[in-house]
This record gives sequence, structure tokens and C-alpha cells, in this order.
Amino acid sequence: MEQRPEKLDRRTVLLGLAGASAVVASGTSSSMAQERKGVEVKVIRSSPSMVPGFAKVQLREAVYEPGGTSGSPSAMKNAMICECSMGSLEVTQDGKTFTANTGHIWTCNVGTLEGASNKGTSRAVMRIFDLLPA
Repeated sequence: MEQRPEKLDRRTVLLGLAGASAVVASGTSSSMAQERKGVEVKVIRSSPSMVPGFAKVQLREAVYEPGGTSGSPSAMKNAMICECSMGSLEVTQDGKTFTANTGHIWTCNVGTLEGASNKGTSRAVMRIFDLLPA
């Protein structure tokens, strides 16, 4: 018996595309984490934003083992607010280096060159609040 294709409404198509995008994005995050020595990055959650110019906010967490590094500074793809929520990180941002101890908060803009390393002997955690454009 021949099956006829079902009609797809707009919502079904959009949900399917969103699901496919999530799979692709999670693959990208996973491969980025593998490129970083001793650093595991995971998305905690995301939510719609009321801030003009930003459709969504996303919370990520990067766990740096002792000696872990994000490698050479790379350009940020979106604006973000970062916090060292545990331990201590050496952060290089646009050629300037600072130490982010527990509770330290800093920001990045699109194109900011940033890299971080855990020079200590205990685990360090960076929480990243991504401001994602519309």
C-alpha cells in the first residue's frame, strides 16, 4: 500500500529545523571542548531575552581542570558576561592579562580576543552568559 506524504504545517517544520540545529550546535560545542586541553564546556540552559537587540540568552559553564587552557585567544562571536564562579583563572583579553578569582565578573564584546587558563592546582569554573542577537 502506497503511503501519501502528510501535510506539514509551519510549526512542525520549524520544530524540526530547531531540533536539527540543536544537534548541529551540540556537535560544534562538543568538538570545541575537545580542542581545549583540560576544559569541558556545556550549555546549562537558554531563555528568550527582553534586552533590545538580543533574542535569547544562554548560560554555559566551562570547567577548567588544573593546567586546562582554552588555547590561543580567539574572537568572541557574541557579546557575553563571564564570571569565575570557582577557583582562579588567568584571562587574556585583547592582549591584556588579568587574574579572575572566585566572584570576578567581566564582559566581552563581539570580536574581543580572549583566552583563559587554569594555572592553579584545583578546578576552576567559568560561567558564561551569552547574549545572542536576534
